[in-house]
Amino acid sequence: MYYSISLIISIILLLPAIFLVFVPVFPALWYMFFITCLFAFIDGFTHITLSGLGILGIIVLLSMLIDTLAGIVGAKYSGASKKSLIYGFIGVIVGTALFFPFGGILGLFGGVLLGELLQQRSSRVALKSATGSVIGTFAGMVINCLLAITFLILFLIFVL
Repeated sequence: MYYSISLIISIILLLPAIFLVFVPVFPALWYMFFITCLFAFIDGFTHITLSGLGILGIIVLLSMLIDTLAGIVGAKYSGASKKSLIYGFIGVIVGTALFFPFGGILGLFGGVLLGELLQQRSSRVALKSATGSVIGTFAGMVINCLLAITFLILFLIFVL
């Protein structure tokens, strides 16, 4: 009986994380991993073993890598300079602090744009680089959504 109740509660808690990947700086897959570890502990690691947690942990680490690199790769692919990438990174931090949760995207855009303009690049090139950073960030969110769905499917395979 405890298994059924904890399974239902876990699934209810895991489902919103699929959509929370679209909230910048929200650690959706870490949240999913925490819920899964809690379920595994309550269940005595009967249905989700340590190797299962290891597999799910790899998905979380992959998600972190994508979160870290997506906007930067998008900006770089659009022609941003290394200095602008640093400005973009600073913009993410400042934007998130000032306008949580979506300020990070605005900060990234503004930082890359400012970095490009300060380097005497044309406004067209600067706008292209800044837009590329945002497109990269959204692409990363879509990939993380797919990873969250994969995580949930694996969770269900492990427990059912």
